[in-house]
Amino acid sequence: MALNDQELITAYADLHRIFPEDMHIARPLIHMLQNASDIDEARNLALGMARRMLARGKSGSAIGFLEMCRNLEHPDTDEVEALASIARLTTDGPIDLEAGSSQVFTLIDQLSDHEAMDFIRQARLVSFPAGDDVVRQGEISRNFYLLLEGHMRVHLLAGSGHKVNLDTLGPGHYFGEFACVYQLPRSASVTAAETSLVLEFSDTSITELMRRSPIAGERLMDTVRSRLIHAMTHSHPAFVDIPEADRNWLAEESTLSEYQDEEGIFMEGKLANHGCIVVHGAVLARFSANGKEHTHKLKTGDLFGEVDRHIHLPKDVAFTAVGHCLICCIPRHVFQSFMNAYGAFEQWVRTHNEQMQETLGDWGGAD
Repeated sequence: MALNDQELITAYADLHRIFPEDMHIARPLIHMLQNASDIDEARNLALGMARRMLARGKSGSAIGFLEMCRNLEHPDTDEVEALASIARLTTDGPIDLEAGSSQVFTLIDQLSDHEAMDFIRQARLVSFPAGDDVVRQGEISRNFYLLLEGHMRVHLLAGSGHKVNLDTLGPGHYFGEFACVYQLPRSASVTAAETSLVLEFSDTSITELMRRSPIAGERLMDTVRSRLIHAMTHSHPAFVDIPEADRNWLAEESTLSEYQDEEGIFMEGKLANHGCIVVHGAVLARFSANGKEHTHKLKTGDLFGEVDRHIHLPKDVAFTAVGHCLICCIPRHVFQSFMNAYGAFEQWVRTHNEQMQETLGDWGGAD
């Protein structure tokens, strides 16, 4: 069930507390407060945002919030006009550097105010008592979550049977979107460490957004894909020494493709210009060598392509998905930059290819 008007205000108020510099959370909240006749709160929020934007060097945005102050007839006209004068004088001043800022809700950052509200309205406000599992390792479910209040523990059961604590999440963290969107098994369990309030989204939230606004839905999906690729770099041994800025660059430049069981994977143009990593599932490679037909199964984490002389597969190879499969394709310019800059990355690529060629050699070698 979608959020009602009061629940939507509550959700936006929590979101603003968590992401105090996110303009397209603040703007709709001001309008909602105004419509709810909470004029003083709307005025104070608009003026507070104007101050924040000026402090961040965002003079144009500050002018917009100051105009809201005027429309709301803010009583402190002297401060409003003084801030407006400063904003006009600094409109062409230094540009704010937001890289790595935790003050915006990145999942909806590419959406308009209206699109973001449409999406958030599809959520449910859910409270979890301390000790309750929100998601369980290994399950496949259709929900993902944004934590508004409280804290949650991320943990998993290792192969040895021991529980391993991975992380503690606080307000503003969201989790489970990969499993929701791509129907992947949960990689870990998340348990409420104290009574916690979350926004719960289902896969129908994204479906509904894409139905109403296909472009907005695709932008949101792009964010999910980028986050999944970024997460992959933190678990894949090839990227162990890659700094965060370059992980983000890789996530922005790379593509993620989804395939179902026995679906042909058509990599025309990709093999020569990309290094492809199996992110989830497996890929069956079929090829001919020395007059015989051979197959080789690429598992999660394996790399293939012809983007570098250190990696290759036999000519005329055909790929087929084994089960549900996700493949990340890293473009040549990023891949080569990593090969040139990071010795650990180059060494992993070399070693991985040598191991693959040993396996292929058992079947007569590659052409």
